[in-house]
Amino acid sequence: MESLARKALSQPGGHRRHYGRDEMRTLGLIAACVAVTTASLVGAGPARADFTDPVEYTDSGENTEEGEFGEYAVERNAPGSCLVVQNHTGGRVTLRLNYPTSKGKWTFGHDEVGVLVRDGRVVTSPSGRWSVRTNPPIRFHWVYDNALNNRKGCNGSWVLTMN
Repeated sequence: MESLARKALSQPGGHRRHYGRDEMRTLGLIAACVAVTTASLVGAGPARADFTDPVEYTDSGENTEEGEFGEYAVERNAPGSCLVVQNHTGGRVTLRLNYPTSKGKWTFGHDEVGVLVRDGRVVTSPSGRWSVRTNPPIRFHWVYDNALNNRKGCNGSWVLTMN
């Protein structure tokens, strides 16, 4: 059975198109762009802190009041856990820890996701409990993922989503 392309070429007036070097280069660039775009879209998934940059604290002083803070805590035991913050508030949020430590603050821009880090090391909670303050106050949601950030020295991570 002949292919449609062969039939078309065998018909009177049918001819084969020969592409020049410039046309082939253009087609190659288009194919490469399509491949890169497809790979990035297929590989994109939900935000996971394992693949986000750490967020360093910005000062080493004691917690001092700076405007209105909301206080949020999670009381479930998960010793050695880390804290991942997802900021979906539409603005900038400053976070301070009441527990496990009281030094430093972390600032998260809109749609930023990161694990808390101090001096290049992840911050962990000895008991697994966390108590934080944010400025401005937020709507929040806590979720524990026992496999998140294990490669970074965490015994799982609490994810604090700020809305």
